[in-house]
Amino acid sequence: MSRPAGFVEIRQGAHICWLREDSLSTLSSEVFEPEFWRARNAVIGTAMGRGTAWFVRDGERQLVLRHYRRGGLFGRLVKDLYTGITPAYSRAMRELSLLDSMFRAGLPVPEPIAARMSRRGAMYRADLLIGRITNASDLLAVLQRQPLTVHQWQQIGAMIRRFHLNGIDHTDLNIHNILLDDDGASWLIDFDKCSARPPGNWQQDNLARLLRSLHKEKRLHPALHWSEHNWSALLDGYHSQS
Repeated sequence: MSRPAGFVEIRQGAHICWLREDSLSTLSSEVFEPEFWRARNAVIGTAMGRGTAWFVRDGERQLVLRHYRRGGLFGRLVKDLYTGITPAYSRAMRELSLLDSMFRAGLPVPEPIAARMSRRGAMYRADLLIGRITNASDLLAVLQRQPLTVHQWQQIGAMIRRFHLNGIDHTDLNIHNILLDDDGASWLIDFDKCSARPPGNWQQDNLARLLRSLHKEKRLHPALHWSEHNWSALLDGYHSQS
């Protein structure tokens, strides 16, 4: 795996960064620090997940800054350290490279902007900077507000199929990683630990994971505007793509 075309590599101390040349006003490791954006009064919001995601503004462009954090029991002991010393195989650089290939293919994903690994002996920490999909909410938030039409469910299914036809295995396909914008377009986000693969059982595994996610959120939020009929519409859209 090599650095994508159009990205430069900058090394500053323990930090190794890949940055898209034409997408940032400052090509420095500092852009991965929330304090850098705070000092410029450029933090425009945050979102909580496994960690905090920072929404920042660089000129007219809105970006999302994310620090990689571990989940599960192991994550309680080692919150954000990963094993490895090769930049191209770090979590951030791999996700950036995959995003770049999908973005160039015209798939509905955030624009890849920059990635950083920060070495600490034989381990590292990682950060990612991507374009923000503006005026968009995740599928959970949308379904808590209102139902979707049959056509909208079909569009979501067709969107997922586009990724599968391009060999993209989204190993964490769930209700939180699908966004809908104000124009009705659907997007897919969060490609950590995802990859490009030949066709296989993983495609049905992706769909099964999404269905489990919908069932889980329906149990947690009984008023959620979702039913099995909606799933059938999603599958109709999925199978309409060839």
